[in-house]
Amino acid sequence: MNDALLRNLSRASRTAATPDRQLANTSRAQFQKHRILCVDDEVMGTRMRTEVLRQQGYSVDLYHSPVEAVCCDVLLFNLAILDFEMPELNGRELLLRLRALGARFPTVLLTGRLEALSYDDRVLFTRCLDKGMPISRLLDVVRDLLDQDAVSDYSS
Repeated sequence: MNDALLRNLSRASRTAATPDRQLANTSRAQFQKHRILCVDDEVMGTRMRTEVLRQQGYSVDLYHSPVEAVCCDVLLFNLAILDFEMPELNGRELLLRLRALGARFPTVLLTGRLEALSYDDRVLFTRCLDKGMPISRLLDVVRDLLDQDAVSDYSS
């Protein structure tokens, strides 16, 4: 092939690949802005959930102790995913302490006993999900809460 043809092919391939690469980088950058606080005493399930969230491009801070989670800087997070039944503090108590520390992000409650949760506990959380639901449901909820156009104050 002649040099002009090679230059044109090279230029065309770079031009065709650039929008896809830019789109991927924009999407990755958009999600990386979102930092999620994950608190659950169940080690294996939480690690898998955390890995799936990270694969989706979210930054995730994982705590297996609610007491340790209370010590983190709540202003760094855009969303929390909390278990309800944990030693030391349950999900309700943890949420109230996070709010007292200034947390204003949406909070998703994950529990293995959603049907046993009282109305008074349910209304404190932005969304309540059963741990038995497919991970795709959690990802949809996370995406919905983080990708809202309007910024809401979830502290009330």
